[in-house]
Amino acid sequence: MAQQLFFIDPAGSNSGSEVRGPATLGRIVAGECEQVLDVFFAGEAGFIAGVWRCTPGTMELTDYPFDEMAVVIEGRIEVTDADTGETKAFGPGEALAISRGFRGTWHMPEAVLKRFAAQLPQG
Repeated sequence: MAQQLFFIDPAGSNSGSEVRGPATLGRIVAGECEQVLDVFFAGEAGFIAGVWRCTPGTMELTDYPFDEMAVVIEGRIEVTDADTGETKAFGPGEALAISRGFRGTWHMPEAVLKRFAAQLPQG
């Protein structure tokens, strides 16, 4: 029987599917935004879950690629909605949800570690 329960280790680096390099969620406009993406679970319907680390920086998001829910473990994320101009900040223990197609700015004044779950688009 295939594994059905997965532990998403906040330290990451245990899944064997780590991806390293510049963050790809949007155009990097400040800082390095060097990411380590560790997907611990990838379901048949495009649902993924894992851990994401990123160095400080700012990305301009013009068309967020998926629906996501995340919990910040370390660091701080400041998200500004391009349509409303509203900025919301998230720190350790706080959660956020972001919709596919979101446009705005994703700023990390310090290194970030988050757990996430996302629904990738079908098709």
